[in-house]
Amino acid sequence: MIFEVSPQDFDREVLEASRERPVVVDFWAPWCAPCRVLGPTLERVVLSLGGRARLAKVNIEQDASLAAKWGISGIPAVKVFKDGEIIGEFVGALPESEIRRRLLAVLPSKADELVAQADELAAKGDSAEAETRYREALAIDPRHGRASVRLAETVLARGDYQEAKKLVSTAALAMPQDSEVEALLGRIWFVEQCAENGGPEVCRRKQAKDPENLTARFNWACCLAAQGAYRDALEGLLDLVRVDRTYGKGAPKEAMVRIFSALGEQSELTRQYRQRLARELYV
Repeated sequence: MIFEVSPQDFDREVLEASRERPVVVDFWAPWCAPCRVLGPTLERVVLSLGGRARLAKVNIEQDASLAAKWGISGIPAVKVFKDGEIIGEFVGALPESEIRRRLLAVLPSKADELVAQADELAAKGDSAEAETRYREALAIDPRHGRASVRLAETVLARGDYQEAKKLVSTAALAMPQDSEVEALLGRIWFVEQCAENGGPEVCRRKQAKDPENLTARFNWACCLAAQGAYRDALEGLLDLVRVDRTYGKGAPKEAMVRIFSALGEQSELTRQYRQRLARELYV
């Protein structure tokens, strides 16, 4: 948890290691009285954080190259590294309470760490264990926006749109106007619409039985979007706009806009169908 670092191993022990866990670096020298005051206090604070960060000690008297490289003009100087970048710093022998406040302001919380672990599990396909970690994060911090979003995505994937709606509402408060939240809201809307009209199989049969029924066609398009078949959904919705642009007070157009939000503005489908929608409405 606390170790000396030299210019030869700084990149490995601090920059690279900070991608796994933040590293607090104490630049000091034996002749510096404030350094001797800060050192034990900083060590005590880092140890009390329960493994959320490691502490590297750099004696600039032994080699001044690191001090020059990182712009150290006065000591004691403390810099916090995460993912190879400085995320926080201060100079001087601050009181223990202030040191703790400054570190806690930049270090990932326990909930953040659980979300990171859950993301890795989800990427490996272990959705059940990932869901457990997301829930543990929310038990620690009920307003954790990223945990709420990720858990909402997880429960939505297994069809629980009611819980997903509650979770994304929490996320929207924590992260207003976040693109990921907006995309998830759009997906949930389609899942809800499909479920409320009998589910995908019922909607598919109704549309196949009566292809001229605009409501059946709209509901089926919503089910396609709920399943992630966005191109087919957009094609069906655009066809509804072409047949009757006033249907449902513009519901097909609004549904297409929701899909654009879910896909993002950089999506080729978004660009393509936004242009096609504009031609149908305004040309």
